[in-house]
Amino acid sequence: TGQPADPVPTALIDQIDMQFTPQVLVVPPGTEVSFPNSDDVRHHVYSFSPAKRFELRLFKGSEAPPVLFDQSGAVVLGCNIHDQMRGYILVAGQAVHAFSDADGLVEVAGLPEGDWPVAVWHPRLQDAPWLELGKLAPGSHSLVLDLPTEAAEAEPELSPLQQRFRRAAGHADD
Repeated sequence: TGQPADPVPTALIDQIDMQFTPQVLVVPPGTEVSFPNSDDVRHHVYSFSPAKRFELRLFKGSEAPPVLFDQSGAVVLGCNIHDQMRGYILVAGQAVHAFSDADGLVEVAGLPEGDWPVAVWHPRLQDAPWLELGKLAPGSHSLVLDLPTEAAEAEPELSPLQQRFRRAAGHADD
């Protein structure tokens, strides 16, 4: 954190093989995100997250209008037709961000000298805010974090809208 992000006019999360692609997208506030559907089936994309609530009813191709993400925060995406589909948009006003690799390592090159506040977010946090971790002081080359891990991720409770779709489709007892 600490370096403001330049506005981005548009971004994109596609739906490919019943997955949001990319699964995690980071955009600054004021970005419109398009949700094209490259699958052969219709999707019904929604979010009930406090940072952005929206619903794109059943659509294919590029029929759905872009959605404006104007408030900072984490936004959890779902599909009311395909419960396994989960995606995330982090609306963050910071210009610098990076994704960890399979070993949990992150490298951020080219930071100017300064005292850099550091925060972390993971899909297990759902729409909770990112966790502030302190500052990476000038001259520091690494910050080591010991974060707790959980054995299994609990299955999220279905929203009232998802429950209605499941009942209408004859899956009320699943």
